[in-house]
Amino acid sequence: MPFAADTICNEPSCNKRTQGRYCDKHKRDNNREDSRKEFDRQRGSSASRGYGHMWRRLRQIILHRDPLCRIGHHCNFTAASRDVDHIIPRSQGGEDKEDNLQGACHECHSWKTATQDSKFAKKST
Repeated sequence: MPFAADTICNEPSCNKRTQGRYCDKHKRDNNREDSRKEFDRQRGSSASRGYGHMWRRLRQIILHRDPLCRIGHHCNFTAASRDVDHIIPRSQGGEDKEDNLQGACHECHSWKTATQDSKFAKKST
């Protein structure tokens, strides 16, 4: 049975020859990408998580109401709002109502989600 010819690693700027798609050095990175794809598949669509048509309409209302970031951690309240943040997160009982939503720049919204809202954030006891 003949062997397959070596190919160049699929990683950009890597010229190593390999039997598979990636050389040994880059196989590890590719496995991480596969894990991300699997996580996204299990997570479901945005609509199935409650971010469908009504959310998109409400999002536009909030971004119009709050043109500048209301969190202000990174931007000092000067950046344009691009994301809509739940003041009380859904995971903690917050609702999709105007008084529980605020406009935020992407950096501040990501910071708040990572440090205060997510299940990975440190909770003070």
